[in-house]
Amino acid sequence: MGLVIGKEYIETLQRVAARERAPMYQVGEVTGDHRFTFESASSGAKPMDFELTDMFGSSPKTVLKDTRIQRTYNDPSYDLENIENYVHQVLQLEAVACKDWLTNKVDRCVTGRVAKQQCAGSLQLPLNNCGVMALDYNGKEGVATSIGHSPISGLVDPVAGSRNSITEALTNIVWAPLEKGLKSVSLSANWMWPCNNPGEDARLYEAVQGVSDFAIDLGINVPTGKDSLSMKQKYKNEEVIAPGTVIISAAGHCKDIKKVVEPVLQKNGGSIYYINISQDSFKLGGSSFGQILNAVGSEVPTVKNAAYVKHVFNTLQHLIMDDQILAGHDVASGGLITTLLEICFADRDLGANLDLSGMGEDDLIKILFAENCGVVIQASEDEAFERVLSENKIDCVKIGIVTEAEVLQLKHPQKELHFRIPETRDQWYRTSYLLDKRQSGAQLAKERFDNYKNQPLQFKFPNTFTGKLSTANIGAAVDKPRLKAAVIREKGSNSEREMANALYLAGFDVKDVHMTDLIEGRETLEDIRFIAAVGGFSNSDVLGSAKGWAGAFLYNEKANKALKDFFAKDDTLSLGVCNGCQLFIELGLLTPNDTEKPKMLHNDTGKFECHFTSVTIQKNNSVMLSSLEGSTLGIWAAHGEGKFSFPKEESQYNIVAKYGYEGLPANPNGSDYNTAMMTDVTGRHLVMMPHLERSTFPWNWPYYPKDRNDEVSPWIEAFVNARKWLERK
Repeated sequence: MGLVIGKEYIETLQRVAARERAPMYQVGEVTGDHRFTFESASSGAKPMDFELTDMFGSSPKTVLKDTRIQRTYNDPSYDLENIENYVHQVLQLEAVACKDWLTNKVDRCVTGRVAKQQCAGSLQLPLNNCGVMALDYNGKEGVATSIGHSPISGLVDPVAGSRNSITEALTNIVWAPLEKGLKSVSLSANWMWPCNNPGEDARLYEAVQGVSDFAIDLGINVPTGKDSLSMKQKYKNEEVIAPGTVIISAAGHCKDIKKVVEPVLQKNGGSIYYINISQDSFKLGGSSFGQILNAVGSEVPTVKNAAYVKHVFNTLQHLIMDDQILAGHDVASGGLITTLLEICFADRDLGANLDLSGMGEDDLIKILFAENCGVVIQASEDEAFERVLSENKIDCVKIGIVTEAEVLQLKHPQKELHFRIPETRDQWYRTSYLLDKRQSGAQLAKERFDNYKNQPLQFKFPNTFTGKLSTANIGAAVDKPRLKAAVIREKGSNSEREMANALYLAGFDVKDVHMTDLIEGRETLEDIRFIAAVGGFSNSDVLGSAKGWAGAFLYNEKANKALKDFFAKDDTLSLGVCNGCQLFIELGLLTPNDTEKPKMLHNDTGKFECHFTSVTIQKNNSVMLSSLEGSTLGIWAAHGEGKFSFPKEESQYNIVAKYGYEGLPANPNGSDYNTAMMTDVTGRHLVMMPHLERSTFPWNWPYYPKDRNDEVSPWIEAFVNARKWLERK
């Protein structure tokens, strides 16, 4: 990173850089003579000495010359009698199938400001339409993001591909209520195209023109993007070019992160509706259905009217803010049948009874597999929902109702279909299982596949929990100073802010302590009553998780003394989460009298695992968690070396919490005795691999009881318990 900074601030910046162990070099100064010069301080040689105008002059225009090439593609040939088989094949295409193998190995909760990520429902399946990040911990405003692409329709018609890509991004982001509706949206266009091949530059020109015209008609901008224009691979005997593709990323200011609609049907709500936003007839060209039959197709659906897209988008936004939409999902890869099945997948005892007779199409194959841009919606209350759509002249089809039978029933004059949700969901998940075998191994991938539908999130909240955030119940008394807590971090830590916020909400005065502060003696922890070692990847985990961090304590006299003195007191508390848990276990702080100590080992899968799971609090003497005994609560887990390995039998350890189920995916690491959290003998020093500090608000939880209206989650009580115990001391 390069900075231009005033001379009076250099010393401050140098101190900050030294504290963070970020090397900083002062390499030059601004001269004001409009020259860019490298000069040797010893010899005066100037290997570079340019006028600024040499670098900021007008660049030559790029001129592309190409001819249009008319390509024809075969239409798919199909038989209605094979429709069930077609559905099963489409569901297993990588573009359509479950992406759990991908989403479970990335951290989807870091910062504690993740309000919506990929997974939804009690089964936590990756089905959500958009992602939402809160701007802060107050839990109201945020930023929503989504993507859209339609590469195969773009093969047939580049302009249709562009319009479909933009509209798919919009039908994904529409489920987050935006500050100004469609006016809040900005787009980024990532072009991947095999340029300099006959006909491709002409197709690219048409596609770019299509994006430009459509965005202008929608009234939204495309201020940024990226070009990858060499999408050709040369082999010894052939060349392969990729289909020209534009991936559209949409972003917008979300005005209420708690009202984002998910693609999970609700059992006690209104009816299910379909809106064909494309306004085009059902066409099978460019579809996943064509792919399974080795056909691209000659006709692809496009989006007919930008004004209609804008009108539908903004109407849906108002309905979401008025709590008139319970569930919603876009129609894209795989077509309408994929959408209808997916909105039944993420919960147990869920299905739908649908009638597609009113869709205005005699061919059931086209209805189910055409990828016309559209949405499927479950209303809160039918009459109010229909009235708004009618007043706004939006065409919708009421297609059915939600049931608690695990069956999707489809009625149409051509054929009636019945899909058992558990079997169909397994077919959709199977591709993820096959890919997971490559990364987790055959045995553990099979364990995940067998368990994912049998481990629904189920919670038991403490009877005394009110869910209120107020000064009287949670914050420290206003008439006396707050107790001091320290968040300890090392280079590579990434959870300090959410931890600091949780401590602050519970009434602590929170201090940021970097390891350099302890090593150099700027911080001694003498006035600190509570320390929290946070999660992350200290020193990039190059020596193994937290081993480098532990070395910083062991081999630096001042840091070592500060930590030993802190733990020697009987009126202090500590918490180690994730990387901090690995640190305290590595240092033996939980079992100081044991010769052979517990270890933190790599997850059984050998890879990073991220899941929203649950833990059950055992009978315990933990200062922080004893009041939660008997509860089963949702919590984020994200780590690569989270397996508790114990040399002794279970009774020799103070295991405070266990994962809600044994085995993947609920237990992401394979810990002995299903351990998620433990304390020392006194109950004052707590360690855990899951992230309670990232689970402190209901909107942090991807699945929270809908019958509760809590301001905070029960995990805040753990921090409040710590403060109250210290105050009594």
